[in-house]
Amino acid sequence: MVPLKVIGMAHGILFLAAGQEYRERLKETAVEPATPLYVDGRRDGLVVRLDSAHDEPLLLVQLDPRATFRNGPYQVRLRHPLRRSATKPYAVESVEYVKTAP
Repeated sequence: MVPLKVIGMAHGILFLAAGQEYRERLKETAVEPATPLYVDGRRDGLVVRLDSAHDEPLLLVQLDPRATFRNGPYQVRLRHPLRRSATKPYAVESVEYVKTAP
């Protein structure tokens, strides 16, 4: 798992950043079609892009129009890719909102 923080939201796109220490791992990670964003067990969006060219790697998530935006910590789960022809050793399994204690 890789912890993420919200750095912005615009036009239904949620921008999540990982720390610099995860840059190399995320460079080796692919985003496969229909990778979900889960909030409280509900599918609230889809991961559309992973950009690891910056110091802080970015994940871009297209939110469902009915979803309620949650500002707080998120995490990304990685797994081995589904396709045998995959060129990267990891794939994004899901992005999840992390509940914090009140």
